[in-house]
Amino acid sequence: MLSLQTSALVAGTTAAVGVVLALAALVDVHEHRLPNQLLATASLFVLGGVVLSRDALLLRNSLVGMTFGGGLMLLVRLSRGVGMGDVKMACIVGASAGAATSTLLVAPIAIAIAAFSAAVFGLLAKRRRLALGPSLWLGWAAATTLFTALPSKGWLS
Repeated sequence: MLSLQTSALVAGTTAAVGVVLALAALVDVHEHRLPNQLLATASLFVLGGVVLSRDALLLRNSLVGMTFGGGLMLLVRLSRGVGMGDVKMACIVGASAGAATSTLLVAPIAIAIAAFSAAVFGLLAKRRRLALGPSLWLGWAAATTLFTALPSKGWLS
C-alpha cells in the first residue's frame, strides 16, 4: 500500500507528465514532430517521481510500462508506420501510467486506446498521415484515469 506522501508525489508527477505530454501533442499537431526537449522533461518527471518515492513496486511498474509501451510502438516503427518521437512518447506514456497505477495492464491498454483513437480519427478525417501525439496523450489520460479509479484487486494487480 502506498503511503499518503508517496501517493501525493505520484499524483503530482503524473499531473506534470500529463501537462508536458499535452504540450508535446499540441506541437505534434502543428509541426508533425514531437520535440525532444518536451519528451525529456516528461521523462525527468517520471524518473524523478519514481526515484523520490523510493518504492520498488513503482519502479517495477514504470519499467514494465516503459517496455510495453515503447516495445509495442517500436514494432510499429519497424514497419515504418510511426516516427521515433512516437516511440519515445509511448515509452513515457507506459512508464508514467505504470508508475501511477497498480497494474501492469495499463501501458498496453493506453497504447491500444491511442491506436484505436488514431484509426478512428484517420477514418473520419479521411487522412492517411496524422500526428499520433494527441492519440498517445488520450490513451495515457484515459488508461491512467481508469486504472487509478479502479480498486487494485484480483487480476488487475
